[in-house]
Amino acid sequence: MKSWQKIIVSGASLTLAGTLLVGCSSNSKDKSQSASTDAKTIKLWVPTGAKESYADTVAKFEKDSGYKVKVVESEDPKAQEKIKKDASTAADVFSLPHDQLGQLVESGTIQEVPEQYTKEIAKTATDQAIVGAQYKGKTYAFPFGIESQVLFYNKEKLSEQDIASYETITRKATFGGTFKQANSYITGPLFLSVGDTLFGENGEDPKGTNWGNDKGVSVLKWIADQKNNKGFVNLDANNIMSKFGDGAVASFESGPWDYAAAQKAIGKDKLGVAVYPKMNIGGQIVQQKAFLGVKLYAVNQAPAKGDTKRIAASYKLASYLTNAESQKNQFKTRNIVPVNKDVQASSEVQSNDLAKTVITMGGSKDYTVVMPKLSQMATFWTESAAILSDTYNGKISEADYLTKLQQFDKDIAATK
Repeated sequence: MKSWQKIIVSGASLTLAGTLLVGCSSNSKDKSQSASTDAKTIKLWVPTGAKESYADTVAKFEKDSGYKVKVVESEDPKAQEKIKKDASTAADVFSLPHDQLGQLVESGTIQEVPEQYTKEIAKTATDQAIVGAQYKGKTYAFPFGIESQVLFYNKEKLSEQDIASYETITRKATFGGTFKQANSYITGPLFLSVGDTLFGENGEDPKGTNWGNDKGVSVLKWIADQKNNKGFVNLDANNIMSKFGDGAVASFESGPWDYAAAQKAIGKDKLGVAVYPKMNIGGQIVQQKAFLGVKLYAVNQAPAKGDTKRIAASYKLASYLTNAESQKNQFKTRNIVPVNKDVQASSEVQSNDLAKTVITMGGSKDYTVVMPKLSQMATFWTESAAILSDTYNGKISEADYLTKLQQFDKDIAATK
């Protein structure tokens, strides 16, 4: 991949009325026209299935800026892989999940967001969303959506009072979880619920994981004990909805992506949505936490090849894609829960039970931890899942819990 020197764009040049673009000379009129057209075209990668929903936003930007936008649908999880492969031929503006931000910054692929936009983000977005758009205290992307797991439950089997406590849920009805084949995205935050950290307090310290302690051991004991909990039903990824539908489980935890399926499984009127319950782990009542995901747009300066006006236009496009009007539209057309505080407070959003619950989960450190952005997360997913699964399946003796967790801490810290 050809490396591009970081472009320092001053506040004055970050307007479309900035420095005049110097055209490239060419022996061919056609080549000259082609180069001119390319210079006035911004390539945009939007999430799969989102192109139509951004049509009006893009059209307004084109009218206001004089630039054309080539919109391409692209899988968000592959954004980092595709950008780093060859940044110079990738998109100028692209969507991505926030956990990829750290690696893109460390590789020099993306730079800080200009101050005028950083101030706007700080003024309009929720605190947790801002954390998702930052790396080492600096803002590198534009947040536009949040995603958190919630509790789905059958209102005919559990009341609003019942769901406040995991112990009450499993005493009066049932809870379904995937512990035999553990998913660290779902189960890993139990360690954060008891006060342990993953890559430190801010999620950016490679040596800051501290699960190898008494609190961490209490989590593994709790997981192992669920085999003896009559109210706990072990599920796998393929039977969650069928078990919810036939009444085998009265509650489970998942994200907005399962909302429609959950409604279909038991009926819209029966489905309840709530924040995570409190639970007793190691004799302490703690608030169960989830990972928070933040949806972002970022700017890749490499395709502009030093054209400061195109770079400025790219940041402006990212701003358009994430402004309040666009977030309202994304909520309406794609059910993306907004990060803009005013949009969150609107009647349209507040009247939606799922959105309101995600906002509550995502608006407080009491309920969520912003998923870390470090490359070491790859090691985290595999090693933690193995420990969690082996604990539930009885492959690790209780006497070895502490040793296993201490080794896990060391492995995570040693990952490059």
